[in-house]
Amino acid sequence: MLIFKRLGLVLVTAVLLSSCLGKYVESDLDKSYKENETQILAYASTNGITLSQDTQSSIYYQKLTKNDAGTQVSSKYDLRVAYKLSTLAGKVIETKTAADSVVLNLYTTKVLDGFLYSILLLKEKEKGQFFIPSYLAYYDTPPAGVEKYEVIVLELEVLGLISEEEKIDSYISKNKLVVSKKTDTGLRFIRTNAATSADSLKTGDVLSVNYNGMFLNNTSFDSGTLSVTLGTTSLIPGFIEGLKLMKKGEKAKVIMPSSLGYTDKGSGKIPPYTPLIFDLEIVSVNGL
Repeated sequence: MLIFKRLGLVLVTAVLLSSCLGKYVESDLDKSYKENETQILAYASTNGITLSQDTQSSIYYQKLTKNDAGTQVSSKYDLRVAYKLSTLAGKVIETKTAADSVVLNLYTTKVLDGFLYSILLLKEKEKGQFFIPSYLAYYDTPPAGVEKYEVIVLELEVLGLISEEEKIDSYISKNKLVVSKKTDTGLRFIRTNAATSADSLKTGDVLSVNYNGMFLNNTSFDSGTLSVTLGTTSLIPGFIEGLKLMKKGEKAKVIMPSSLGYTDKGSGKIPPYTPLIFDLEIVSVNGL
């Protein structure tokens, strides 16, 4: 899909200082933006469209459907969207309708920079038309049938927002898991074998733990064996909470919201607002 090609272009300073002439020299990128802006405003005038402009990205847009009471798009949610990409001349590049809509994550889905800026201007159930200058679209490497430096018109509708809770519940349902316990913090504890000991764990116990950390697509991001001293560890809260529900020899799957993991900060390959899964096994307690 053509939106899944993030160009990573940024708008450089509008003018470059020429050291030899002592004059400001307009950059090629700035020239293309000015040309695109002229084209957009001329199109709006010809078609009787009143446009707003986003101060952060300089994208011109109009909202076609408003939902003032809707939740604002943010990185806390995955987004189900429908869209149409086309040129000012009306050539359609790509279309996704409500029937074949796509789900986007603002951290992990690679999209055109202009697409990302545009979607952040919408709320749930809103639709907008966005005029994206070429430096935030395909710039000088467009797909077949699109000219270099063309303005891209994006019609975009946010069909729904998908929360972490909904993502976790969907994973559990899809994989037909039976939750042994859901805690007040939102952690789902799924026991995967019978306990081999009746002794509960206590503060100060030293545990040898096999673990495999995964995303909700079952991709592993870390695994190994840890020595964990209950009450003194700096591990993420959900990991410790899951262990405290276990006994020696027990195996379990722990699914946690980001509030029990890496929160809104993320860590390394783990994006912010990411629910996590850990397969856990307590191999020994205090060396036994």
